[in-house]
Amino acid sequence: MTWRFRYPKIPHLERVRPNPRVLLGRRLFWTKKYDGSCIAIWLKEDVRKSEADFTVRMYGRDVPCKVMISSRNLEVAADDLVELVKSTREFPKIVDWLKSEPYLIFYVEACRKGRSVTGVEVYDRNMLVMFDIANKICLHGNQKLNPAIPDLFFPYTYAYQQAYQHKIPFTELYAETRHTSMKDLLKFRNHAVEYCKAVGWEGMVVKCFSRKYGYIQCKVKVDIPQPVVRKIAKGEPVYPPIPESEVMGAIDKVWQELGTEKFKEPKIAMPLIAKYVAEECRKHLYSKPKGKLYKYYLKYIERHLQ
Repeated sequence: MTWRFRYPKIPHLERVRPNPRVLLGRRLFWTKKYDGSCIAIWLKEDVRKSEADFTVRMYGRDVPCKVMISSRNLEVAADDLVELVKSTREFPKIVDWLKSEPYLIFYVEACRKGRSVTGVEVYDRNMLVMFDIANKICLHGNQKLNPAIPDLFFPYTYAYQQAYQHKIPFTELYAETRHTSMKDLLKFRNHAVEYCKAVGWEGMVVKCFSRKYGYIQCKVKVDIPQPVVRKIAKGEPVYPPIPESEVMGAIDKVWQELGTEKFKEPKIAMPLIAKYVAEECRKHLYSKPKGKLYKYYLKYIERHLQ
């Protein structure tokens, strides 16, 4: 399930590749992690005139373009997610921005009114919060999005300034740091987690740029224990159960793909939920959740789709 401009997955700080030491000595931006659905808004060029939303002057000619709303896994997001994005105050502003700079790809968190996916925050309206901007000009031919490509993503400060000028909320900056040792970095990581707990944030995303490795990102979250072995049973490691927030996040991805109508059919939704939760467990070294997945599924419907 990949498409050309799919946003890269963000690892936990301890799993940054090639290793967390690449963060040392670099200027790190610690930004708020919003609890929503990852969306890309961009222009698809040279579509049929009957499908075009408008034409844009590009390459010395008028190019018919269609505004695309994509989820993390799907180039064309599910109808319910598209409806959510279009219902926000920010969407028309982003479309106007695309008309003047059609080469850009805007990555936003789509946050629904009410309690968030993981239950950490409560939003008073449907809203989009921008967190990254990429420039398609840096891609050649059908080259896929790759954070290692130089200048593909706007630096944090410049992206924030551009969003500010267009009156679009951009992810908040908590701190700007530089560390010379892993001990110092992890000490600040622990401080950041405690701050998130105090103010009710889900976590933070750390951003930095490197000439050698390109755009480096990682995340810290309040409910993610260190992925270490708790005990040994019969020679095999036993890992901590996957947190509820990760389960709910996996379920939200299924809703993004299926849309509300199909999602409410357990026979369709539950196999995908089991698949995505299993992927999260393998990726982050968790064991299965404490409760049954069906209970989490019903909880998601009650919280967001009633």
